[in-house]
Amino acid sequence: MDISRMHTEVRRATQRLRRPPTKPHHIRIPFDGDGELGDDIVPAPLELAIEATNAEGEVAAWFSDYWWTEVIQRWGEEPVTVHIAPTPSALLHLVVLNKLEMLHRVAPRWRVVGHTYASEVATDDAIESLAISPYDEVRFIDQPRPGVMPDRRRWELPLGELFACIRRAQDRSGARRPILTRLPPSAAADLGSRT
Repeated sequence: MDISRMHTEVRRATQRLRRPPTKPHHIRIPFDGDGELGDDIVPAPLELAIEATNAEGEVAAWFSDYWWTEVIQRWGEEPVTVHIAPTPSALLHLVVLNKLEMLHRVAPRWRVVGHTYASEVATDDAIESLAISPYDEVRFIDQPRPGVMPDRRRWELPLGELFACIRRAQDRSGARRPILTRLPPSAAADLGSRT
């Protein structure tokens, strides 16, 4: 058998073994629900979209250690992406950050993505908190939060300048994450969550 024919056979055998990537299953956990995951075992990969806060920035009652333990027991060894929806104050809420720190310790392979509006990161303290946060990525929706009047006491930077401030804070702390991403205004509707 000549070399070119052998290469062709190997290539064909490899093509027969290839499988397309599996589309992730999406589970949305709304704030006003009970956090119930259902009885069906959804196979991985999984994208878990969590509405952690309500319009007043209060954390959901089900967003607890007990709930996270159940989630981790169910999918702990599977590829999971956790999305924190852009509900008010969720991105930097101390309870949310605490649970995500715990998640990184017990499920280090999971990816954690925060979604927010730039106005949620409008103080020096918020910039510093985000720079050392447990998020792997933070996606900023490039528009003001709908229905919220700007607070004249808070300063708001254009998104490019805000990203630069966060990166400088990351450099000072030696942090390499989160990655910062700009999303179009239509992204808020794509997440399917109340904003």
